[in-house]
Amino acid sequence: MIPKKFKYKLFGRFRGRKKNHYMVYQHLDKYNVNIKLDIDKKQYNILDIGSGSGESTLYLSSKHINSKIITCELFKDGNINLCNEINKNEIENIRLFQGNVLEFLDKIDSESIFDEIWILFPDPWPKVRHHKRRLINNKFLKKIYLYLKYKGKIIMASDSESYIHSIGKTIYDLQSLYVWENQSVEQWTYGYLDLPITKFYKKALKSNKNTMFFKIHKI
Repeated sequence: MIPKKFKYKLFGRFRGRKKNHYMVYQHLDKYNVNIKLDIDKKQYNILDIGSGSGESTLYLSSKHINSKIITCELFKDGNINLCNEINKNEIENIRLFQGNVLEFLDKIDSESIFDEIWILFPDPWPKVRHHKRRLINNKFLKKIYLYLKYKGKIIMASDSESYIHSIGKTIYDLQSLYVWENQSVEQWTYGYLDLPITKFYKKALKSNKNTMFFKIHKI
């Protein structure tokens, strides 16, 4: 049996390169998710995978004030930034899982929990030899299918041309499980839509990269 600590091989940085003296560390564990207490099938649940510094989470919290927003993020500085915003603004509907989404899903012993799952600007791993590290693929979308409620939505976005093509192929491969909702330029162009302005979206704009938004729902 593989020890849980080493079950998933993780890539990328867990901390920022620069020390931020303004981060309030005492809030970091205050908003950790309690799976038994915080996850209720009867409520509207949103999973924000790779929440970064929390821009998408705060957006979702304000748009769905009666829902429960649960984040999965390994990057400690981003979690601290989000916790500071939660504390400062007295937000009550956000909880954090400080780790890999696969570890989080392993802890859930029930299916059909989430109404929405958001994956905005996941690491594109642009080198071909690293494509296997990408989160969004057939295997992952099959896995999270089990945790979505009927007609539950998956929202994804990327500014990587190769990743966009890969996501499109995955959706095509899994058309027996999901329906692709937004199949026009007006519906898939990120800048045309009311979506969170994240750090990575700003980087895409600065680099003049085209950003594509996907919305699919469970059949």
